[in-house]
Order: sequence, then C-alpha cells, then structure tokens
Amino acid sequence: MIPGDTSGFKTSPVKMKLGRRPFTCFLPRRLRSCQCVVLGVAAINVIIFVTVFQGTAPRRAAGDGSAQIRGLLDAGDYAVSSRLTAGQTKYRNRLIVDNAAERRFTGEISEKTLCGYRTTSYIFNIPITLNQDPFEEYAKSMQCLADDNAALFSGMFAAFRNAVIDPSLGTSKRKGGELMDEVWDQKESDEYFHLSSGYFKIPCRRKPKMYFKNKDHLVQWANSLECYFDNPPTDITIRDFTLAIQRYEYVNLYHTMTDFYNAFVLMLLFGVRPSKMNILFVDTHPKGHLDTVWSTLFGKIIRAGHLNKPVLFHSLGWGMLGYFSPLNEHSRKAVPYLEEFREFFLTQHNVSTSHQLDCKKVNVLFIWRRDYVAHPRNKQGSVVRKFANEEEMLEQTQKTLGGTANVQGFQLDLMSMKDQLEVVSKCDILVGMHGAGLSHTLFLPPTSGVLELKPQYSPSSLLHFEAMARWRQLPFSLWHNTESSNEQKEHRTYIPPLDLDEEVKKIYSKICGTG
Repeated sequence: MIPGDTSGFKTSPVKMKLGRRPFTCFLPRRLRSCQCVVLGVAAINVIIFVTVFQGTAPRRAAGDGSAQIRGLLDAGDYAVSSRLTAGQTKYRNRLIVDNAAERRFTGEISEKTLCGYRTTSYIFNIPITLNQDPFEEYAKSMQCLADDNAALFSGMFAAFRNAVIDPSLGTSKRKGGELMDEVWDQKESDEYFHLSSGYFKIPCRRKPKMYFKNKDHLVQWANSLECYFDNPPTDITIRDFTLAIQRYEYVNLYHTMTDFYNAFVLMLLFGVRPSKMNILFVDTHPKGHLDTVWSTLFGKIIRAGHLNKPVLFHSLGWGMLGYFSPLNEHSRKAVPYLEEFREFFLTQHNVSTSHQLDCKKVNVLFIWRRDYVAHPRNKQGSVVRKFANEEEMLEQTQKTLGGTANVQGFQLDLMSMKDQLEVVSKCDILVGMHGAGLSHTLFLPPTSGVLELKPQYSPSSLLHFEAMARWRQLPFSLWHNTESSNEQKEHRTYIPPLDLDEEVKKIYSKICGTG
C-alpha cells in the first residue's frame, strides 16, 4: 500500500453534537462568532486527518476472502512489497533494499494493524508472485484476531504482534544445544517442552480461539496462549521478525528440508528479508549437524531453552510443521516456488546456480550411505540401505560413460553443507540409495537426471525423491532389487554392474537426448 493512496476507502463526515446549550452561548456575542470559525476550522482538520489516516492504512482483509496475499509489515522487518522496486540493489548475493525507502513505507503502517496485503516478494532482485497453492489459499483465509494482534492462516500457521514468551512456564529436562557426548541415550521425549498457560502472551482483552487442522504442537501452543494488558510484562525486546518452529527429525536432511522450505515460503508471505528473520527453536534437541544451515539461510538462531527472562517479540510467527509441508505430499502435481527455493538455498551458501551440461564430460555423483552417528539414540551409528560394491559401481559407470566423464562418490553427511552443494550444483547424474541424501535432487541443475536405487526390503510406496524429480521436471529412473542374493550382511545391497550400466545409459540418453 503506498502512503496516500486512498483507493478503496470511504470517509465518513465527522458528526459533532454540542447539545442544547453549547458552551459558546455563555461567551459575549463578539467572541461567539470567532469561536464558531475556530470550531469550523478544527472540524475540517479532523476530517482531513481521518481521510489521510485511512488512506495510509493497509488494506484490510475482504470479508469474502477475495483479498490478495497479505503480509506482516512493521518497522523492524524491512518488508518487501511489489510497490517498492526502485530502491532494490544486489549486494553480496543478498537482497538489499534501500532502508530509507523501506522505513518510509513500513513506518506508515507499522503500528496500525498486523494484517495487510501482499502480492509479490523479491529474492535477489527477482520478483516472486505469491499466487500459488496451497499458500495462496492459506493467506486468503487469514483471520485477524485479538484486535488485529493475531492472524491465523487456515489453521496451518499463525502470526502475532508484540508477543511475549515467558520461559518460566515452559519445562523440559534439557535446554537444547548440548554436545552429543553429554546426552547419550536420552529419551526423545526429553527433547520437547511442556508448556503451561501463559508461556505465550499477546495483548488482548479475551483469549482468541485458534483452531489448527492437525493435532500437532501448534494445538499445545494455542492452549498455552494468554492475554496481557497494558504494558508488556518484560523489558527485553526482539524487533526483527521471529519464526518459532518445533523440529522433530532434526538431523534428517529430508525432514529438515521440509522445515527449510516452509520457513522460506513464510518468509516470502510475511515479506521479511532473510537476514531479518530469526529462527526460534521451541525444542531442546542437542546440537545437530544441520543447525548451522539455519543461520546461513536466515538470521539469528534462538533456542527457547536458553531464554532466562520473558522476551517481547515485536513480530512472532508460528511456523508450519514439516510433516504437513507440500514437500511431504508426494502425490501433489506441483510444489510452488521450488526453483526460487533452489536459488535462495544455493546463493545463501555462496554457491553458483549456473551450470552448463556438457554431454562429453558429464559429472556423475554417487551418494554413499555409511554408518555415522547423528543423534543420541543411535550410539553405534548404524544405518540401513548401504551399497556392497561401491568401487565396482564407480568403475562400471566410468566404463559406461567413457574416460572423459567425471565419476565421483561421497559420503555427504561428513561434509559441510556448502561443500555438499558445490558438488551437487555441478552434478549431471545423481545416483543414490533411497535415503535423505537424495533430497539434494532439489538443488540439481535443471538439466540433470536422478537414479534412485532400492534394496528388496525397501517399500515401493516411498516416493519422496521420484516426486521431487517430477516437480522439477528432471529425468528419473528407479532400480528396485528383486533378487534376495543381492542382499548381504549389515544391510548392504549388491548392485549388479550390468543393471547399473543399463540404468546409467537410460538417464544419460534422457538428459543428452541420445535416446
């Protein structure tokens, strides 16, 4: 909304009722006429003020749900709007918007309402139209509650203004972020909070009724929500937008990817710059190898277990649960903003997003699944779905594609995320057992192909990575073992060289057009 744009608003005349004997009647006649002039001028100024005030206020949600995408706009989060294009510049591969222009825009409406419209956001100077399901539907069904201090989005996520978290009303056996050696064999239930009434507080006269579609932690959070009156019960304030999430399989790349993706899309809907969106972990998981990815993608990482005093969050969001992410709905025909997500993820890690396919020198990446320790309940670090003949697979693929091909194999979980992305972003054929590492399908160049291999005991109904390839329109092939003799000890599967040769040729012909 541009300040001063009064389209869509109607102003009402100011009615002034002075009573039967207005106080001016007690003045001398000479002063009485002067007083009337003063009152008239004052009335005109009031009307002008009301008109301007309404014109600069954000558009409110239409009652019929036909309003465009809304976003949170406040002075702490330099929100990006389709109407703010002139001040945009690209700097260090991050979106930088002219702060003065943004403050002028957001400052006009920061204190008036939580709910405003949003049709477009920008990432790296590229406009993204926010008109794709299911997120468009979530936004269109937004309900403003608690005198516009709360917004509920189709029972999937929520946002609040001036929300307070009182850590004394959240209990857990751990604080979160501990080293693995400190928490061996702890129960998973020890890694979550029990929230008492008042853990979350917002300014309101009556606690808003918030219905969430799924029986997840957001229901517990809503039960703990209470009102506060007048001044916030704290003097500690975080002004930047903060997205509160509760993680479950926090060290599994696939499930964490659904959390990354959800946070990315909510960042667009709420119109927040990546560096201005904090992430609040409302869980007490120990330190995990994916924790640093959060701080690379977004702003500061805050652990709720490390708060020791009540904190006021100027703008607080309750994020979607990863299990209910579109990425986890494998029957979907399409998932929105995947290419934008890829661009964002790679650029935030300073990894190039441009790769040219050279069919004379294709890059083939094998993802090795090997035993490793990821969380305190698997001290031995044993994993399933491993290859029994890694070296033979590399040799066979090199033979199939010729000496100019670049064939490599890596255990990605031992590498930093940046190093993983450096390899994946140049990969032409990705090969791996069914497992979380194949989530890197999301970051492959658009000219690449994917070969997924499954042991005999792996269910055919697991379509995670076939779906990812389909959504990105990448060639995909699946080899599912049918011979019991190929299954060996320690959950290792032997991949027959001739079968691998056939599958690799199939993918190569699809990406290079030789079939």
